[in-house]
Amino acid sequence: MKKLLSLLLLTGTLFAQANNIWTINPSVYSASIGNAGIADANVKNLFHNPAFAGLKQSHQEVTYVDWLPNLTDDMGYQNIQYTSNLGFGSELFYFDYGTQTQADFGGIILGDFDAASYRIGVSYGFDLKGWLFGARLNLYQHRFLDDIDFGMNYGVDVGVHKQFNNTSLGIVLKDLGGDQEFLEQTLELPMSIGVGVKHSIAIKENLKYNLLSDVKMYDNYNSIGIGNELVINDMFYLKGGYYTEAEFDVDYITFGGGIDAGFINIDLAYLFNDESFHNETVMLSFGFDF
Repeated sequence: MKKLLSLLLLTGTLFAQANNIWTINPSVYSASIGNAGIADANVKNLFHNPAFAGLKQSHQEVTYVDWLPNLTDDMGYQNIQYTSNLGFGSELFYFDYGTQTQADFGGIILGDFDAASYRIGVSYGFDLKGWLFGARLNLYQHRFLDDIDFGMNYGVDVGVHKQFNNTSLGIVLKDLGGDQEFLEQTLELPMSIGVGVKHSIAIKENLKYNLLSDVKMYDNYNSIGIGNELVINDMFYLKGGYYTEAEFDVDYITFGGGIDAGFINIDLAYLFNDESFHNETVMLSFGFDF
């Protein structure tokens, strides 16, 4: 699907969208729980909280998602994550806006071009007397028109996590960093503070129920994610949740689950709201533990 954009619309649309994509949750593991993961200590939730690199678990994961399938058929993202048993983690998030058609102010077609943005993150975390601490350096880059140069921007995330009996608490500050300029416009990173809570209930010896919630506060809006999870034999996961950004009328129900077979694990999430662009968004990831 091709979108006809003048240079003015390109500035107002792609560049503004480039600011928003950094808030997309690439973790399929948490997407099915209403995008709640700040307090859920799992290396799959490294995006939510860099402190989870301090779990020191060797894990590799690949994710692919067709984004906003009800709006366009050529937009999506890939995410590759790696964590080591030394407390380090790395992520590569690549967002493809699809094929665009550029036009001048008179409506004359100038040609097609591909647009994309990517984030490279490097994390380190450690455990100190039961507290997990972590930090991540993110490098951001955009690729739109070939003759328009974008400098690489940067941001820093810091997080902490602590478990108190059956309840966990996580706090994270994200995207503390610089601004980026493009055609007399300035793009500020979506800086936020997030707080997450997780409570676990042991139903039976091999059956556990988790309740999770995340609240993230940005400069001009807030997001809330809530969810629940049933864990069977620490191997099978059934999940559901709800996510909302009330200021932008964004909300959807989430479903999903996963299988953890030891060296290989699979997670699936489905976003549902028949009045939303997010309707019928399917997320899938494959992970490997060596």
